Amino acid sequence: MFSGYLVGYAAFRALFSHNPVMNAAGGILGLVCAMLVETLLFIIRTSSHDLRPPSSSTSRMKKKKNQ
Repeated sequence: MFSGYLVGYAAFRALFSHNPVMNAAGGILGLVCAMLVETLLFIIRTSSHDLRPPSSSTSRMKKKKNQ
């Protein structure tokens, strides 16, 4: 998230000729964008864990219990 702040700060600093208010606004916007990207990546990671088939060790345990 901190890198998102720095990227936003630097981008707005280059665009708005060193205006401190706009620099801070760009940093906050970069921070929010970084948080959204991290949330999206977390959702993708957790949903991919749900789609995986059960591991072979757990299926072996279930077979042993059924016998």
